[in-house]
Amino acid sequence: MSDAAQLAIRSFVSFVAILNPFALCLYLTGVMDDLGRREFNLVLFRASLMSLVVFWLFALAGETMLITLLGVDPYALRIFGGIVFLIVAYGYVTKGYMAAEMLHGNIDQLPSAIALPFMIGAGTLTESILIGKRHTTAVGLALIVLGVLVCFLIVAAFKIVKDHMSLSRERVFDRYVNILARVNGLLIGAISTDMIVDGTCRLWLHHFVESRPGG
Repeated sequence: MSDAAQLAIRSFVSFVAILNPFALCLYLTGVMDDLGRREFNLVLFRASLMSLVVFWLFALAGETMLITLLGVDPYALRIFGGIVFLIVAYGYVTKGYMAAEMLHGNIDQLPSAIALPFMIGAGTLTESILIGKRHTTAVGLALIVLGVLVCFLIVAAFKIVKDHMSLSRERVFDRYVNILARVNGLLIGAISTDMIVDGTCRLWLHHFVESRPGG
């Protein structure tokens, strides 16, 4: 296998891992209960399409757009993303998957509510920028499409499995999903804290140490 192919596989696996479709299944359990399969798939498709466009944009011009045009340091994006996910994680630790109450309501608003912050976050945006830098335009965009497609299929399959469960099994299933959502909240909280600390340290080094004369 060529070095380019190995790099493409690593980029793909890393992107899917950060996108985390299994955690997305936990986040959307409440929405799955509210919507039929066709409605849910349509909402999920729209959220995936929104996310795909944003990922493509950051893969093509993310670093230039952030630093040159907006004057935003990527480390600042990492800090803010960590804060957002820390808030989300706290809700899941204390309430389980019921923390996703904000996803209940107008079906027209659900795709954007799912896309941000559950799919579009500091991690996925940063990885999109890295994919854009590591690969040619065609390969980079194709890897992102495959990653979003895999995420969509996993969540859609989770919905099918959930719908085919009997009432008694679904209650037991929901109980374990609730526990997993709380555990996932702990993990996301730890990752978010690391993002905030790491981003703060790197931002400090970049602005106050490296910028000094002789630094």
